[in-house]
Amino acid sequence: MPPPRTLQRPLLRPLLLVLLLAAGGSRAGEFSDAFDRQRFKDGFQHEIAFREAALHVAWAAEPLCDDTSEIEPFILWSTRGVRKGLSGHAQKLFTEATGMDEHWRIAWLDESAPDALKLGLRVVAVNQRPLPAPGSKVELAAVFRGGSTFSVDDEAYWAVLHKAREEAMADSSMTLTLDGGQQVKVPTQTGCAGTVTATAFDDEPANFQRQDGRRSKLPGNAMLAAHTRDERRWLAAFGTFFLASSHGILKQRSADSVGSAFMVGKVLGMAVPGLGTVLSAVETKAQRGIQVDGLVGGADLFANEVVLAMGGDPAVGLRLSNRLARDGIAADVLPMSEFRRSNVELQLQQLQAIQAARRQAELAAEGGGGAGKPAD
Repeated sequence: MPPPRTLQRPLLRPLLLVLLLAAGGSRAGEFSDAFDRQRFKDGFQHEIAFREAALHVAWAAEPLCDDTSEIEPFILWSTRGVRKGLSGHAQKLFTEATGMDEHWRIAWLDESAPDALKLGLRVVAVNQRPLPAPGSKVELAAVFRGGSTFSVDDEAYWAVLHKAREEAMADSSMTLTLDGGQQVKVPTQTGCAGTVTATAFDDEPANFQRQDGRRSKLPGNAMLAAHTRDERRWLAAFGTFFLASSHGILKQRSADSVGSAFMVGKVLGMAVPGLGTVLSAVETKAQRGIQVDGLVGGADLFANEVVLAMGGDPAVGLRLSNRLARDGIAADVLPMSEFRRSNVELQLQQLQAIQAARRQAELAAEGGGGAGKPAD
């Protein structure tokens, strides 16, 4: 997969950004317009960077998912999808700062996207289905979660996109209709089905939710606190775990004590051809040693391995959890309990052993003139 396009402008310090976005777009005007533009721009950049990470995680973790679909190499965004509503003046400032408005526009493109697609272009339909304008709904259950009972209803938008993903299974493509009628066929890539979301403009920024069985929403506070690519990928992988294996989730819920849903080394074996030959020495011991704190503990371990398989540091999730706890940032299940933390620390030790075994096998293969070297 080609390297992603990255955001060039540095983001605000995470804790400050959490506090600023918590103020909500409806309070624009209490600060200067220039200040509001900057916080909108920074929040928007944070959100797009997270959604980019979520798409790349979906592609990378696809071999582990029971349910897969084709995943699009673009991100669409609209101010109408902002769950914490913006006033008319705030929407004007938001558009000035980001180029986004009430229409669905392209906010990010992977390198694999066609040249006909450009950032900022308006998309009016996907696979001939018009993109709906999000409405609003009343969620009485939000009272028990500590959130607002009135929120944006974006289910219709995601229904269109998820349907296009399913249809793309036939020929690995979907068709976008741009403003003006031009149609562009866009190649897709197989990944984990469902969508992991997080937004800087969340009406329930402290809450984790699994929505309609096809989406998991991470706390906006946690997403804003993630300030590196590895941390964003870790969060995206954490959310993906809840969508990756419905059978595994049901089995875990019925068990009092379970091991990791995904065997130690499975992600690494998937990502590195031939690596299975060097795992056997440590994998069995690691499996016996790791017990998870229910479903959420399994997500910790899964996310660690996905990040490592993507070339990152698997310890970023532990450090992010510690930072959330240290700074008192409310983020639902993301901060780890002592039991979950001890399991992660043990797993990280085992992953280090796996990496060391891999390096030794590579050195041995090089010293033997390539004998036994894994085939590409």
